[in-house]
Amino acid sequence: MLELERALHAIELILAARYGDHEFAPWSGPTNLGDLPPPAQEVVIRRVEEANKASQERAAIHFCLTSAARLLTVTQLLMTEPVYRSPEHHARRLRELVDEIRTGARSALRAALILLGRDPGLDRSVDAAMPQTAGRNT
Repeated sequence: MLELERALHAIELILAARYGDHEFAPWSGPTNLGDLPPPAQEVVIRRVEEANKASQERAAIHFCLTSAARLLTVTQLLMTEPVYRSPEHHARRLRELVDEIRTGARSALRAALILLGRDPGLDRSVDAAMPQTAGRNT
């Protein structure tokens, strides 16, 4: 269990130190692109594309780490021996764990979509693949 805590702590440190949300804004470059000679335009466009690609990769790293942290937390909870007060308590705990797993999966999917250059807000494949647990007795 200590190894899981160390891994989770390491992920949290990395997230705090290197991958804040402020890094994900794409760089737009100069607004006077049309005034530049064609060779200079090509250089600026290439720099913008490189900056945007790097931003996408940093965003994907952030969401991969977020997903890993969420799933490590669920793993820790699954490895502990809970004391169930009632069948309802057991069912509620399982629903909460499934919701946490679903959230981790969404973060991982978001990372993949970002790397593919697709809008993560438009893809609902994880939601469609996972049945809802609300109101179910599991």
